[in-house]
Amino acid sequence: MRLFSLCLIFLALYSCRKSIVPPAVFVPVSVKTALQISKGDSVSYLALGDSYTYGFGAPPDMSYPFQLADELRTQSYKAANPVVIAQFGWTAGDLLKGISQSTVTQKFDFVTLLIGVNDENMGTNTETYTTQFDQLLNIAIAYANGYSKRVFVISIPDWSVTPFAAKLDQSKIAAGVALFNSINMGQCEKLGVNYLDITQLSELAANDPTLTSSDGLHPSAKMYGLWANQFYSKVIATFN
Repeated sequence: MRLFSLCLIFLALYSCRKSIVPPAVFVPVSVKTALQISKGDSVSYLALGDSYTYGFGAPPDMSYPFQLADELRTQSYKAANPVVIAQFGWTAGDLLKGISQSTVTQKFDFVTLLIGVNDENMGTNTETYTTQFDQLLNIAIAYANGYSKRVFVISIPDWSVTPFAAKLDQSKIAAGVALFNSINMGQCEKLGVNYLDITQLSELAANDPTLTSSDGLHPSAKMYGLWANQFYSKVIATFN
């Protein structure tokens, strides 16, 4: 009888042990690392934006995307001319529509995005803009093969210092630009995207008329070149 009882106890303990589910083993998700790009390699580039990206106010080949591609070529990268999806007056919502209507389906080695000045000027609701900008970031990352570190958001220039804004409420314009830039920066941090601040650089136009185009609003080719020179090193830093 005692032996029988001991057998029952043993069987009960063995059953309980078999029914215990071992704790799940945490396996960290591998980080998607972009392939290295070396000098002599081909480089493809997509530029998304509005009139600033289009290069309004300067010859087509003197916009910042083209000057950036030229700089890459001078440093022995085989950079193709950038593919540009941008138009005068585009808001974030317009850019989303423009991308959906484009025939661009290829992937690129890196992508830049500069948008928001028309949203700021037209009074787009900040919640709506944040949602649309987030969508644009995800699209840009997809175009960059899923590599968020190969996506670069360029800050909105401070157009309050331009001759065009001389008779407008310049402090209100500057505050609006700062607000939308803060939204852009916050979304970049959330998704691990690079943020390139050229806003202070754009304010040099307040004392240098050669940095503004003949329309008194858009940057000149010289200003676009300053932008490209400022973030060139940050772009190639992600190649390695």
